Amino acid sequence: MTSQERILNTVKGNKVDRIPICAPCPWGRHINPSGIPLGPQVAYLLMDGISVLDEWMTQDVNYLEVIKAAEKKGDKIETYGFPEFDRRFLLISPEFVKIAKTEKKGDSLLIKYQVRTPKGNLEYICEKRRNISTVWDRKPLLDDKEDVEKLLSVPSTFPKADLEDFFKYKRRIEQKGGLMCIFVSTPLVCVSQLFRFEKFLMWCAVEKATIRRLMETVFERIFERLEYFLQGGVGPVFRFGGSEQATPPMMSPALYDEFVVKYDHRLFDLVHRYDSLVAVHCHGKVKDILDKLVNMGVDFLDPVEAAPGGDIEMGQAKKKVRGKITLMGNIQFADMQLCTPREIDGKVRAAVCSGGREKFILSTTEGPVSPLTGRMRDNYLQLIESGHKYGSFQ
Repeated sequence: MTSQERILNTVKGNKVDRIPICAPCPWGRHINPSGIPLGPQVAYLLMDGISVLDEWMTQDVNYLEVIKAAEKKGDKIETYGFPEFDRRFLLISPEFVKIAKTEKKGDSLLIKYQVRTPKGNLEYICEKRRNISTVWDRKPLLDDKEDVEKLLSVPSTFPKADLEDFFKYKRRIEQKGGLMCIFVSTPLVCVSQLFRFEKFLMWCAVEKATIRRLMETVFERIFERLEYFLQGGVGPVFRFGGSEQATPPMMSPALYDEFVVKYDHRLFDLVHRYDSLVAVHCHGKVKDILDKLVNMGVDFLDPVEAAPGGDIEMGQAKKKVRGKITLMGNIQFADMQLCTPREIDGKVRAAVCSGGREKFILSTTEGPVSPLTGRMRDNYLQLIESGHKYGSFQ
């Protein structure tokens, strides 16, 4: 079977030859119009014209060995990132955003953005470190209610995107038997990223009206763009950033319903109306929201973490979702460095076999963002071998 056939049949509950195995990155790299496969945060910088390509991805012999093994014995997924879903600035048009300054300090690059609004400028600063493929927020875009009014004063525009680039990459991936998915941040993820996280959580309790205005605004923008892409034939899998900022202990079940379920389920329903599938990425403690995710119609869920990162074992999670969600995970990324290959074999066996092998996809909880040690290389190779050993249906 091809990767696409194996994964889609796993989700539909149909017969497959073995469980899908996704390594080293659970959902592949983030392909974008810059033509470079990276994580989404770094991809945004590249699309902004900032040279932050990390050499380790093409030079680290350990990583390249894992990639080679995954190509041969794993399953191929790639994630495409439309710039129209850039979460950083409430999905405003790029014409209102410019890079004001970049400053290099040792191995770090500080990037200062300026957002022009009818009510005054706003500033956002992030940091990218050499050969670490992620980005740190150093100064959030919004600090007070005056900043909120500035951002909301920017007129909403959505020039219809050209879909040719997406279909070019999709054809290339599917010709190799792979599966294409599209990354979309949820409204709560887009809004929470505008603030320091502690302030965002506080405002969800004491400034709910302001948070609600931001949520409604970005929801309408996401919905409009998502509908346009769906009407254009984009699909078949949409992977949503799963609002892990609202899982326990950050928010109560009532706030989760108000700020996540209220918006996300309408986006998921839209995807299903076009016969596409919904994947949700949500770290942390998901035990108490699994029923909500089932009711919202989620098709895939990753990474389903046990303690200490999460709060549910894979066997318990399989029992709780009753075959209504395909679960993906749940080998902790930290264990790829801390455990021996023998221990990884045991963890894979538990993840695959607990509660049955059906509707399960094996992966780590995250992918590497820097060069791999020899231990990590060996453990990734073991994960792939163990997935075949315990995950065969033949």
